[in-house]
Amino acid sequence: MSGRTDRMFSVESSPAIPEDIREVIEQFFRTYHHFKGARQFQTDTFIKEVFYATKQDPKDQRSIEEMEAYIQRKNVHRLRLKSYVIDEYLRIGEKVCMIGVTREFSNAHRNRVLYFIIQEDGVWRFHHIVRSLHGKILEKFQVKEQMGFVVGDDKVALLFLTHADSADATSFILGDYVHMEGFLEVEQEVSGQLFYRVVRMNRVH
Repeated sequence: MSGRTDRMFSVESSPAIPEDIREVIEQFFRTYHHFKGARQFQTDTFIKEVFYATKQDPKDQRSIEEMEAYIQRKNVHRLRLKSYVIDEYLRIGEKVCMIGVTREFSNAHRNRVLYFIIQEDGVWRFHHIVRSLHGKILEKFQVKEQMGFVVGDDKVALLFLTHADSADATSFILGDYVHMEGFLEVEQEVSGQLFYRVVRMNRVH
């Protein structure tokens, strides 16, 4: 069974990724459908991000173990991952890297996410999952040192925050059509509301 499962996945041989990081990536995706099976390759922050993205309730304060169990139960009903291709690898620091992954699911739906992987106690672990959104800047406002952007359309809109002094904060205005990439902030709350931390932001022409 495991042999057949492995053949379902297509992993791009480039970009060149160090062997120790590549091994963790492959193990992570090998256990993708069994969330708890990948525990050793995930930080607590990663588990919280997946939990709150799934549950959408910032007031739900479970333990990490309870969050894991909830995600595991939810995964049973989710689409199955059919294949993944790593199309971007960026070393950000000695203990931080980022990969771009295009994922294909059992209903032929495809999406692209970024993952931040950090080295923790000598082990590489998935730390952030960065989600993408195309949309119009519907609101722009400042909260202390943070700049907030509400991005989306009449169906879905998400709140993104970045530092008020960043180039993104000054470059984009209300009405701009943008491609946003950000991770769900679980270490800090703004009035109990879920928000995404901007990783990259580009104007779509």
